[in-house]
Amino acid sequence: MLIRPAAGQVSGDASLVWTGARSDGAPYTVVGVAGGSRVDVGQLRVALQSRFAWNPAVGRAEGDLTVSGSIAGGRVVVDLRSADAFIGGLLGGARIDSGFAVDFGYSSAHGVFFQGASQPAVQIPVHVSAGPVDVTALTLSVGLEPSGISVSAAVDIKGSLGPLQAAVQQIGFTALFQAASGRPGNLGPLDAGFGFKPPAGAGIALDAGVVTGGGFVGYDPGAGEYSGVLELELLGFMAVKAIGLITTRMPDGSTGYSLLLVLSAEFPGGLQLGYGFTLLAVGGLIGVNRGMRQDAIMAGVRTGAIESVMFPRDVVANAPRILSDLRSFFPPQNGTFLVGPMAKLGWGTPTLVSVSLGVIIEIPGNVAILGVLKAALPTQDEAILLLQVNFAGVLEFDKKRLYLSASLYDSRILTITIAGDLGLLVAWGDQPDFVLSVGGFHPAFRPPPLPFPVPRRISVDILNNGVERISVDGYFAVTSNTAQFGAHAELFFGFSALSVEGHVGFDALFQFSPFRFVIGISAGVSVKVFGVGLFSVSLELTLSGPAPWEAKGSASISLLFFSIPVDFDVTWGGNRDTLAPPVQVLPLLAAELAKPQSWRTRAPAGGGPLVNLRPLAAAEADIVLHPLGTLVARQRAVPLDIRVDKIGSERAADVSQCQVTVDGAGLVKVSDTTDMFALAQYQDLSDAQKLSLPSFEPEHAGLELAADGAAIASSRAVRRSARYEQIIIGPDAPAPSVSRLVPYNPTLFRHFLGGASIARSPLAQAQRTLRQPFTDRVAVLPESYIVASSRDNTPAGPVFGSHAQARAHLGSLLAADPNRVGQLHVIPATEVVT
Repeated sequence: MLIRPAAGQVSGDASLVWTGARSDGAPYTVVGVAGGSRVDVGQLRVALQSRFAWNPAVGRAEGDLTVSGSIAGGRVVVDLRSADAFIGGLLGGARIDSGFAVDFGYSSAHGVFFQGASQPAVQIPVHVSAGPVDVTALTLSVGLEPSGISVSAAVDIKGSLGPLQAAVQQIGFTALFQAASGRPGNLGPLDAGFGFKPPAGAGIALDAGVVTGGGFVGYDPGAGEYSGVLELELLGFMAVKAIGLITTRMPDGSTGYSLLLVLSAEFPGGLQLGYGFTLLAVGGLIGVNRGMRQDAIMAGVRTGAIESVMFPRDVVANAPRILSDLRSFFPPQNGTFLVGPMAKLGWGTPTLVSVSLGVIIEIPGNVAILGVLKAALPTQDEAILLLQVNFAGVLEFDKKRLYLSASLYDSRILTITIAGDLGLLVAWGDQPDFVLSVGGFHPAFRPPPLPFPVPRRISVDILNNGVERISVDGYFAVTSNTAQFGAHAELFFGFSALSVEGHVGFDALFQFSPFRFVIGISAGVSVKVFGVGLFSVSLELTLSGPAPWEAKGSASISLLFFSIPVDFDVTWGGNRDTLAPPVQVLPLLAAELAKPQSWRTRAPAGGGPLVNLRPLAAAEADIVLHPLGTLVARQRAVPLDIRVDKIGSERAADVSQCQVTVDGAGLVKVSDTTDMFALAQYQDLSDAQKLSLPSFEPEHAGLELAADGAAIASSRAVRRSARYEQIIIGPDAPAPSVSRLVPYNPTLFRHFLGGASIARSPLAQAQRTLRQPFTDRVAVLPESYIVASSRDNTPAGPVFGSHAQARAHLGSLLAADPNRVGQLHVIPATEVVT
């Protein structure tokens, strides 16, 4: 039957799939017996699929019919322990246990296909000696490759030469068998290729009396990576350690190489430096085509992984973990180099306190500081106090920020465990910020995006077992808006029949001028019998003050199924002035504007000065303004054009708002200059605003001025070749072959061209269209705010560059019409309904 559509296109596909697997996840045993030699299959899938599309060009349907199947969770087990004495003795009771997965099928378009992932292998112990060399094992493996089947044979070799012992793992050859295409192969229908199989690893051990130690070198052919570690001790005086990674294939598959080498020399007894200090070790890190991952380093502070860089211990035994950490910290990256000197200092004999410090310099890139501080008192073997702090700091030049993270790791006092983190962020770029946290933040505080994990509470586990538990934790944090701290204690004692639980905690938020604080307190205790509450007391209290004092909260007492709640709100004490002495704002602003560093000039956009400057005296050389340039005034003492309630912790005495205007003198205002200000330092904000508003916002900080009538309006330019012909008449005229076309200043070209007829000509318009064919553009604008209706978010005013400016406009609207209270609010401009 032939079906032809009248018009249009027809396409589709159909499939039928059957899947077999046990609900409990156990595999099917296809061949063999459970516990012995067998073939297991976890899941079997069979599919029939047809896909077609009508081709109107040839007037028939074209498609593909595919019958396919797949085996997942396959496993081949060959147990030779039950073989006869001859086979068992030859193979030494070897056992093959390999997983596999296979896809197979037939496609009418592509024929038979077969894909799989399997590497069955058997290792046969052998004992063959050839002089000082012993062959200890033979490994045979078969693998499915995209182009055929590979078979490899490799041996493990060990030998000794005097005090030196060496071992090589899996060195041998590999054979690849693939079907010959269109011609006879070297094995009839097959082509066979043989190649050298490099060793998977090599290790050495040395015991020469003077020098002892060992090392290991490995090779991963899949990743194209060599890795190795070495640890030697010389006369018990110095221990030399080396860790290396060489990658011969870049992560994107391109050709290239990268090198990472960590070297250290440790002095077990230390070199005396005086005043009880000793030099315990020196070292360094070198990386070629290696970058630095700051996020991995910050995470390694908490996990203790940075010890893999800072003078690691037992490098041979811990080689897999150390190499894995180094790969994570310093991945391959073309065109980037690393240099990192390191040193380890100690105090006391034997060493009681030690600090390992390293500086990693990324070229080009950032700078990181890594360190480990350890203290063991009174001795390392019988330590009452064991303190270890891992820390890392990063200076990011591109993002203009500095941050530090530190973590207590494996620390204790007697049997009391101590843990917790510290974090510091200082940013001075377009998004300035300051955050210092020891143990976390106030529960209601939303910290800005941090380049390190949010610090954990500083916690002390006094008791922690199945019957009794006493723990205490706390935090302290300072941001540009707030000062906050808190603590929490928990008690548990009991067993299956009877238990007593209790907790007490507080969270505090402080404001310094006017001085005010809010402290939330929570406490409770309960007694349970066989898991049923017998008696409990709870208290939730908010204490604020001191002018006046206020205590507000609730308490409850419960006995079996009865509960008595009590709510209270008590105020006492009169209003007192807690303000710091007021400050005169205008003199402060005037003094800031009088500083030379608050003024600078800006050259015309897109061109040179086109003027010759005469030699200037020292008194005249401070500021030189181009006739077409602008004069920029910017101060950082007081934000302009918004409400100013205070300066830091001191009230504003003379003004509530500052403005800077131009009084003529041949200058006009071009624009407002902005800078980042912490609004909590200048305005009275509620606790909720301090916790939710951005730490810094862009506010007006000054003016940009230009000569009256001579300012160039545009600050962006499309580069265009503009030249004029210059003819010099006289004895110094150049030869006719010398070019007389002189480049014209593009800024003056646009300025004088203006709206001339040549600029409006069809030819000029066509050229402009070729350079910018699209009228629609996508631009990322800075955050802005608007006053809008609370009902439907329709705008009720212009767009402002900061939240504070929008709040000031909202205040003026509500002052003019009090009936609009509750009807307007400030929202980001992206949320307005137009």
